[in-house]
Amino acid sequence: MIFLVLQKIDDSKVQFMVLKKYLQFDIILIAVIHLAGIIGIRFVSPEIFLKTSFVSIVIPLGLYMYRTKPNFSNYLILLLVYFVTFFSEWIGVNFSYLFGNYEYGNSLGLKIDGVPILIGLNWVLLAVVSREISANFFSNKWIIILISSVMMVLIDSVIEPISEKLDFWTWENSIIPFSNYKDWFLVALINQWLLSFIKSEKDMFHWSLAYLIILILFFASFYI
Repeated sequence: MIFLVLQKIDDSKVQFMVLKKYLQFDIILIAVIHLAGIIGIRFVSPEIFLKTSFVSIVIPLGLYMYRTKPNFSNYLILLLVYFVTFFSEWIGVNFSYLFGNYEYGNSLGLKIDGVPILIGLNWVLLAVVSREISANFFSNKWIIILISSVMMVLIDSVIEPISEKLDFWTWENSIIPFSNYKDWFLVALINQWLLSFIKSEKDMFHWSLAYLIILILFFASFYI
């Protein structure tokens, strides 16, 4: 019995060391990417570095997927989140029924009918990160959905004021309507409800928190 307890303790130490190593690697890589983006956009060539914005979304999302190793059903849920958000953006851009009257710039790359392919991946990344953080503090399914959705709106509120400056998207008359935040919240609720069906044993709280801090610092740097 004592041997089994000691073995479990040793296994826990090994898992913690592995966690610490990959956490350090991932966060350093993500931090370097965003720092390079800040330097490149502000001091080197905004045109060139803004067109590489996809790197700051694709690599963190790829690392998250690699670390969590979703099964087939989880992949389907994440794919559904992507299509729900992409379709929501399509409605917003082409008919202004959601979010408001806006259009995307060129920084987010290739577009389909006015909507960047990348924007759906960004939604997925923000959704899973928000959920990982809120799930660390709450256990009730509906509270997690609610708090995660609020977090997504708060993240958007940081990005919105400088979105035009970074050529992400522009609003009619450069005014951000209240409907943007309202609809963000509603779509986020749907996303978080879908994500609630994902069962993951991987603890990604520290990873998600570190990523979110880096992301906020990145956008905050353009307020100066």
